[in-house]
Amino acid sequence: MTNKHAMELKQALVAVFATAASMGIDVDELAEMAATELTEEEVADWFNQFKPGAVNELRYCRDLVKGFDLVDH
Repeated sequence: MTNKHAMELKQALVAVFATAASMGIDVDELAEMAATELTEEEVADWFNQFKPGAVNELRYCRDLVKGFDLVDH
């Protein structure tokens, strides 16, 4: 995956969290439920290596929406 593609996906995830927040959805709960879904989902072994990073990205993008002052990620 190119850096451009990764940044596009990150921007899309931030947009999803921002939209959810504007709809009154608790983005903390949404992020944690998504992280749980990721970690409990049974997938091919090669895909498992990405789960920890995916969970980190969920939480990072949630924090961007919440306005946390984050160091470049």
